Amino acid sequence: MKLYNANAGNPKRVRIFIAEKGIDVPRVDLEAGTDTRTDEFRNINSLAELPVLELDDGRIITESVAICRYLEARYPEPPLMGRDAFEQGIIEMWSQRIFHQLFLPHGHYVRHTIDLFKDVVTQVPDFAAAERAVIPQRWEWLNEEMSDGRPFIAGDEFSMADIHGMVVLMLGGFFDLPIPASCTFANRWADSVRARQSWDA
Repeated sequence: MKLYNANAGNPKRVRIFIAEKGIDVPRVDLEAGTDTRTDEFRNINSLAELPVLELDDGRIITESVAICRYLEARYPEPPLMGRDAFEQGIIEMWSQRIFHQLFLPHGHYVRHTIDLFKDVVTQVPDFAAAERAVIPQRWEWLNEEMSDGRPFIAGDEFSMADIHGMVVLMLGGFFDLPIPASCTFANRWADSVRARQSWDA
């Protein structure tokens, strides 16, 4: 199999997942917004988006979480989406919370700000500014949630929820959207995941 990849948030999610699994997946590196908008690539993914996982038999899986679910089923160790029903539920709960509360505001800000997306969405600068303004409050929310001292977002073990958070940190680093210094628990978590080998995936 091979991963169609780019230097962007959603492919980063899959690259971290692959690195945490310790598996080798060959990559086809593309330039998002140019290589992906060709007729040739649209035959692979009609939405012209990355990442895409192509299996050895030619079947295609798109969407980063869908790709991670496939890899979790095929390579169950170490488990990143939970071992039993309760763990799976909690990890999915926190994954959804991080995606909606933190990733989406970052993503909306980016999509409504940079030239790469000007032909994809009708950019609304006021919406971008509103999304940027809400981000510190969302970090304060997570900081309060993690004030119980747990090391990772969903509990005692690294999981898919942390991978969603790592993508948020990557976007924050690119676009000067840091965690407020007052958020000591969230910053402690951020320092710990930045120290993981998968951070550089």
